[in-house]
Amino acid sequence: MKKSNKILWSLGLSLPLLLVNPVFASDNTPSQQQVSPSVQASLPKQTTQSQKVNFSPIFISISDAMSLVKDGQISQASSELQKSRKAFDALDIDGQHHALKQSVLSAFQTALQNPTDEHLGNLSTALYTLEKAQNPVDYTQANERFAQKVAPALDDLAKAIERFRGDGDVDNLRLAYDAFNRIWVANERVVRNTQKGHYGAIETAMALLRVAIETQNLAQMDSQFATLKEAIDGYVLGKPMRVQADESIDLAYGIRLLQGGLDDLQAGRVADAQGKLGQFIQSWVVFEGEVSTRNPALYTQIESQIPIIMAKGDTASQEKLANIIKELQAINPAARYTSLDSMLILLREGLEALLIVVALITALNVSGQRTAKKWIYAGVGLGLAGSVLGAVALYGLFPQLTGGANREALEGVVGIVAVAMMIGVGAWLHSKSSTRAWNAYIKQNLGKAMSTGSFISLFLLAFLSVFREGAETILFYVGILPNIAMKDFVLGIGLALLILAIVAVILLKTSVKLPIPMLFKILTATIYVLGFKILGVSILALQLTNHLPRTIIDLPSVEWLGLYPSVQGVFGQGVYLLVIILMMFFQKNRQH
Repeated sequence: MKKSNKILWSLGLSLPLLLVNPVFASDNTPSQQQVSPSVQASLPKQTTQSQKVNFSPIFISISDAMSLVKDGQISQASSELQKSRKAFDALDIDGQHHALKQSVLSAFQTALQNPTDEHLGNLSTALYTLEKAQNPVDYTQANERFAQKVAPALDDLAKAIERFRGDGDVDNLRLAYDAFNRIWVANERVVRNTQKGHYGAIETAMALLRVAIETQNLAQMDSQFATLKEAIDGYVLGKPMRVQADESIDLAYGIRLLQGGLDDLQAGRVADAQGKLGQFIQSWVVFEGEVSTRNPALYTQIESQIPIIMAKGDTASQEKLANIIKELQAINPAARYTSLDSMLILLREGLEALLIVVALITALNVSGQRTAKKWIYAGVGLGLAGSVLGAVALYGLFPQLTGGANREALEGVVGIVAVAMMIGVGAWLHSKSSTRAWNAYIKQNLGKAMSTGSFISLFLLAFLSVFREGAETILFYVGILPNIAMKDFVLGIGLALLILAIVAVILLKTSVKLPIPMLFKILTATIYVLGFKILGVSILALQLTNHLPRTIIDLPSVEWLGLYPSVQGVFGQGVYLLVIILMMFFQKNRQH
């Protein structure tokens, strides 16, 4: 890895995501509660005396300059640096940070004279140091809040392990672990920012404890819980912990984890293998975008198969893991993206939303409710606008949500809400799918507009369908921009929009030639099948981010249908099918 990239990774998972945070404390900086009063007195006061300054645009611009230097576009990189320098000069930096400001100016001058990876990396480091001083954070209070929130959940988890020892109720234990994990995820940042050694120990112990719970290995539960408690107590009490050798979390790191897990499985070290695969799942959200944009089939296979491989570990699982590793090794993250890649991203993410929107428009056309289509168009428009604003907000204001677990969780929640709306719309479509029902509808509603509630349902479903895919699509595009020529990027998007438009026209033109009852049956089936898939994908997203438990069962994965082998996923989709069957039954009886 180049030196500049090492610097970026030393600051966090990626430069744009990290540095738009107001402040990100260094890994080696102790919190104030861990140092003596005399040292505390020498530290900058953590008050609002310092004006909060937004360094984000400058860091992003420097990152762009790094990409241009990497591509050999030196003159363009110099132009980008000139913009960065002007933006920096406009910042209102406190006078007490004059020396740090001069260091940044000096680094700017050097980088402008000779824009190399090393000089740009030094500029980023100097700017980061100034940002920490300008925008300080009081970690003393944050540490205290961490202890107050985490300690009760840790006690509850200990009690659940004791209850499991007596009654073997693993479901109660899973609930206690999930409750603790949610609190940890909500409060982990202060640990990550101030004590990387403790943070790594806690993360590792939690991954292995989760494996022990799923395998119901009581001895390993006791061991990993003791390690977890020791790491948390050590952090709260300010005990030092040696930081393990740092390793950049990227695709190569993920492949090494999988290879280590495979080696352990083949050697019979099941617990060690499960630990490495658990670490892979935790790291997956960092580099999943690289896999998704270059090999979508492999992306879905990894999300569905790795937890099953963790649970089984048999010969067949080892063969699947070896194939996954082989396909991942074939991906070159440094390779340039093409217009085909840009096109496929939008096609893949936009096709489901298009099918839903076309189904709604078709239903209104044949129902004689053409004026109601404006509600669908409004939902689509707001969904597109919301996608852009949501992606910008995630990327710029809340970077911790952008490339990790919370983005997946957000997609899962939006997906489940969309499924609830699809059930209602599907029921309305199904109610018109017989000749008798259609004739009765026409007789009853001829010349009458739909109800306001129906308008809102159509609007919300159109909005959620577009918004669910839109924000993620934009974030994927942000990820590939440094490695794609702008003409290929724009050409790919243009081709994707053209193909989607052609598909929409074909569907709309074809649908009018079908008998109306048959058309409504097809539209109903389309909505319900898409709802079934979206529900499965949404549950999986919440499981991968530990917001829902995942109990593996011996069933094949059917990715195109959103069917994944877990008790929770199958149960949720079973309830979905049961609701649909009951609605059909009641509608049939009502018609008679």
